[in-house]
Amino acid sequence: MTPADFNVGDEFISAEFGPLTIADTVRWAGVQENVERLHYDREFARENSRLRTFIASGGYRQALLARAVTDRIGPHGRLLKLRVRHTAPTFEGDLLQYSARITDTATRADGIAISCEVEGKNQQNEQVLVGSCLVFLPSAHTSA
Repeated sequence: MTPADFNVGDEFISAEFGPLTIADTVRWAGVQENVERLHYDREFARENSRLRTFIASGGYRQALLARAVTDRIGPHGRLLKLRVRHTAPTFEGDLLQYSARITDTATRADGIAISCEVEGKNQQNEQVLVGSCLVFLPSAHTSA
């Protein structure tokens, strides 16, 4: 990759995860020590929160977005900032479709900094999160 490969307006990432399963949310709840039943108990979610089923935690959705970004930048790139605002829940069975568009680039002597707007949508094309990220690719990994 070279700095010329990164232009404002270009797609930076496109990734899809899912569908969301109870196994995903139970594993994540265990890792996070998050015992909130809303994230793994269908009946509890229906009876106590008026949701149709359990939902993914915000941390889980952010982790998948971070994975999509870091998969794109590789082992030498750095994810410097990730800001996210959750706009709708992700339910059991939903897909998570992430995209990012480049909003700015800055070439430096030691590499290139890339700013992006990020968005997450479900399979019905409904937005579930929005935000931004800043990544850095060192020059040894951006030159031909």
